[in-house]
Amino acid sequence: MTQYGTTTPFALSGVIGIVDQSMSQIELAADAGLRCVEIRADLLRHGGLSDQQIIDVVINAKTAGLASLYTLRHADQGGQFSDDEQLRIALCSEALDAGADIIDLEHGTVASTHLLQHSAPMILSYHNFNGMLSDVELSELSDAMERQSPAAVKIIPTGDNLSDAATMMNWVGGGKGEVARIGFTMGAAGAVSRILALSVGSPVTYASFGEPVAPGQVDIAQLLNQYRCQYMNRNTKVVGLLGLPENTDRYITEHQQALAQSNCVCVPFPDTSETELQQLKQSMNISEIVLV
Repeated sequence: MTQYGTTTPFALSGVIGIVDQSMSQIELAADAGLRCVEIRADLLRHGGLSDQQIIDVVINAKTAGLASLYTLRHADQGGQFSDDEQLRIALCSEALDAGADIIDLEHGTVASTHLLQHSAPMILSYHNFNGMLSDVELSELSDAMERQSPAAVKIIPTGDNLSDAATMMNWVGGGKGEVARIGFTMGAAGAVSRILALSVGSPVTYASFGEPVAPGQVDIAQLLNQYRCQYMNRNTKVVGLLGLPENTDRYITEHQQALAQSNCVCVPFPDTSETELQQLKQSMNISEIVLV
């Protein structure tokens, strides 16, 4: 089996578009100005594409100048793949050989363990659709995942409130060493963590070209245009807006040009009190709170 090297810089950055239906989504990604895509091989297989056709999607992404993440998500963590792990190993290896920059496999699976032993470039992931992790659980899980030396660890629990989203942003921002951290919470309350994950050090945030493939996903056009996530980084100034939706929308529209020039982003926090936002301000990397 191929021995893969993992010394190259992390290949993915900014908004990663999810290719889950057809080859044509590669063209959508290129037209939108994205730098990378996630090829959800499990969903494409479930939709009727053959494994060779999915490899052709990988090749097409490379031809289009897009970095690609190949994901064959297991049914146990929200995906559609439930076949033998040896087949998953073979398919992931074939995708890497065809030009995929990195693969995503779940922590604790036969496939992830085997491919990490062969130094495959990997996002080692964990998803919990049932609830949030405690601070102790989050620390123990991330330590166990990072000890395996993947290119990145991705932890995505389901949050009930803004505090849960802030916990994941704080976790992402606390990463040390060479293993990147990708994290936010699923669910409506976690949408803001998907937007601001890049501002605390996550290399990517995810978006669908059509219907969301996970709870709480934000519209790709909104991530690109309103929040300018392609340019968001640790130096981005985040302003939290409190007020009625029509007021926050007007504020963002009126200040859009100035915000772009100063690497600043305004994010509305509907149904959030000023007291609560002040308490979470540091964890969420908020520089200023404005009432509108």
